[in-house]
Amino acid sequence: MRERLAALQELLEIVDRLRGPGGCPWDQKQTLHDMGRHLLEESCEVVDAVDESAGKPSAHVCEELGDALMNVLLAARIAEDTDAFSITHVAQTISSKLVRRHPHVFSDVVVSGVDDVLHNWNKIKELEAANSDHHSGEVVNRRRKSHLDQVPKSLPPLSRAFQFGKKAAELGFDWPTPDGAFEKVEEELDEVRELLYPTGRSDSHESNPADTKLDRDALTQELGDLLFAVANLCRKAKIRPDDALRSTLRKFATRFRAIEERFPEPQKESLATLEEVWQAAKGDAATGEADNPGSIRSEP
Repeated sequence: MRERLAALQELLEIVDRLRGPGGCPWDQKQTLHDMGRHLLEESCEVVDAVDESAGKPSAHVCEELGDALMNVLLAARIAEDTDAFSITHVAQTISSKLVRRHPHVFSDVVVSGVDDVLHNWNKIKELEAANSDHHSGEVVNRRRKSHLDQVPKSLPPLSRAFQFGKKAAELGFDWPTPDGAFEKVEEELDEVRELLYPTGRSDSHESNPADTKLDRDALTQELGDLLFAVANLCRKAKIRPDDALRSTLRKFATRFRAIEERFPEPQKESLATLEEVWQAAKGDAATGEADNPGSIRSEP
């Protein structure tokens, strides 16, 4: 414990010096608004590092966690500069919250598994939201208008769609089986197809519906509905859509690089030629992907 506290104290002192007189101009210029963006970026880099290591601890994961921690401490120091709150208040607030929301650890509540833990957590969170919290002497009303308000607005849209589906399901608004979600995907796909091909799909490979006069607003809405339906299907299959898409993007990047390595100027080659290299790369990668299926995480 002493070693951990010493390491944290050293980091706090470094952040104080960077932000303080004679420190770094960049750190001194940052605002809480800036830090919100930086924290989001650093969190994404943590996710990337964890994904690259297939969910195992690594030097890269350690480094990225350090970057995220530094940004948290810098954000708290910026708030302290305006006498709003400090890292002490941040730590005290989360410590109190963790104790409150883990009565099965810090009190006499008995749970039978993860489902009970999550149920209790959400019930306690709802009770907290129904009351007024006090921060730095100012009463902040945290009463929520909707169950969906618990989902952060700044989440990437695909993750937010997944969480919206979960929150709706918690209140009973959900399909009983994945079949309903699958049928919804098919329904939304048909509606997109009708907008793209109002007179029926052409057999000509040269036709491009995007070049024709379309109701762009309507198409935007229908494509959004399709993506939301797919996110819900992922949820019913207990697969996070961002994890699934991240896995596909890794595969795409690997195979597309094979094309770039073969042809420095791919745009000068025929689509058939590029497709041939793509298929070869796909075959070469299949064995490796089977040996290392990645880190797609299932929902509990």
